Amino acid sequence: MGDEAQPTAPPELSLDLDQLRRRVSRIDDRLFLLRQVSVQTRFTVEVLFDRLEELSAGLDRFAYVVDLTQAKRPDAPTRELLKQRILGLNERLAHVGLVVGSNAVMRALAKLVVFAGGVRSFSFHESIDDAAAACRRALL
Repeated sequence: MGDEAQPTAPPELSLDLDQLRRRVSRIDDRLFLLRQVSVQTRFTVEVLFDRLEELSAGLDRFAYVVDLTQAKRPDAPTRELLKQRILGLNERLAHVGLVVGSNAVMRALAKLVVFAGGVRSFSFHESIDDAAAACRRALL
């Protein structure tokens, strides 16, 4: 486990369902923002991706920005679930803009997860605005 995030209390106690759902929002018609929580769990991944799927329902193509600037390394079962949930979006996914700031460890881990999730088009950025711009270009 090493440097993987270890929650001291279930995130359900500190973030309720509505708060988690609000972490996924629409930026533009086919562009969304997912602000990852600091300690990711299977529960938070399910809630965030369920909301992303809800917002993108009916769209043949979309992109999203993932803000990972506050996120810690998730444990192995959570990483596996992330890969599965990303795979479920791939057919409609135009691009993923990953905001990692200057965190080289999170950049490397995110790269492994998106590769394993089969994402064909992704980029790394220091800001949400830069990631959103890359997503917009991919949607053209």
